[in-house]
This record gives sequence, structure tokens and C-alpha cells, in this order.
Amino acid sequence: MRSNTSMLRRAGAITPMALAAALCFAGTAHAAVSVNWSCQATVGTSTQTSSMTTSVTTTAPGSVTAGSPVAITIAPGSSTVPLNPVPGVTVVSISNMKMLIPVPANSTYVSSSASGGSVPGSTALVGSNVELTVPGPISGGSTYTPPQVTINVTANAPGSITSKYAGTGYANPGMTFTTTLKPVIGPNFNTATACYPNPSPTLTTTTVT
Repeated sequence: MRSNTSMLRRAGAITPMALAAALCFAGTAHAAVSVNWSCQATVGTSTQTSSMTTSVTTTAPGSVTAGSPVAITIAPGSSTVPLNPVPGVTVVSISNMKMLIPVPANSTYVSSSASGGSVPGSTALVGSNVELTVPGPISGGSTYTPPQVTINVTANAPGSITSKYAGTGYANPGMTFTTTLKPVIGPNFNTATACYPNPSPTLTTTTVT
């Protein structure tokens, strides 16, 4: 995973933007799709931005006929949560990780599920998005693999079905998570990070005839 990070240091507070680039998915499997994420971390009223490149492995049928079922799978690779990403801060854990995948156009949602991985997760249809939630906590310094998401839809009409991550900006993110941090002095504190794919690549394409 490649990252370009920055951080803001002040007396009595650190905004560790390195976390935003270090805590996301690093795909390692065959035929992975690269995703560049723009992220913003927030502590109180302070924000810092960063970018990162991750990868996921995706599968879907190449072609189906209208009215046929289509199974889309999105499988993130493993990641390691940093323990001491910046001087003076220890990562206690990350938690409440959410990733959004829109139900593709030209399809009707049937069901979704989360399976595999080294940490438990679940999916739910929230509005027009399939939301993967990994509640955690995942301890700092540990390596984990998020669950694979399977989305089952029905092809509506001749044309195509394409899948992408959700997210168009920090206020409309496709991925969020919370990091609990322990400074050398003072109580633990949380950073909220919001990310969106920039640009947003096509994850899968299925031709409908």
C-alpha cells in the first residue's frame, strides 16, 4: 500500500493523519483492482487529509441474460493496524469500520452477506447501498483480513451491470472508521476518518443480453 500522509502537531494534541493511510485495506490477491482513496481524519475541530492506494479482488459473471441472477463478490486483502504510527501516540484499536457499495444500476437487490476474513462483519441494505460493518475492536499492531462481501442481484434489462464503491467526497464517504489512540500524556482520544474513492474505479462489469 502506497500512501502520502501529513499530520498536525500541537501542544497537548496530535492529529495523526498517518493513521488514515495506514489503517485501510491492502489487497494482495490475484487480479486485484486498485483503489485510490482520499481521506480526511478529524480530531475535535481539526482535520487533515491524505491519500492511499489499496486493492481488492472482485468477481462477477462476464455476461447473463435479462432476469438472471448475478453474484458480485468483493474481497479485501489483509492489513496490519499500526501500533506506533507517529511519535508520542499508540494505537489502542480501530473500530466501527464501514464500507459502502451501491446496488448497481440495471439490477434489483436480492440479498447480501459477509463471509470469511479474520474479523467478523455483517452486511445490510442501507438505502441504496450495501453496507459492510466490521465492529471491532481490532487491536493496534495486529494483522487482519476483512470479510468478503457477496451481493446478489437480478439483471433487469439488456445493457450492463457495473459495481463500484460508494463515495463522492468527505461528506459523502465510501469508507469510515474510528481509531482509539493513547498519547504519552493525557487520556485516550478518538479520530474519525472518512474516505472516498478518487477516482472511483469500476470493480466489476457484467453484460446483460
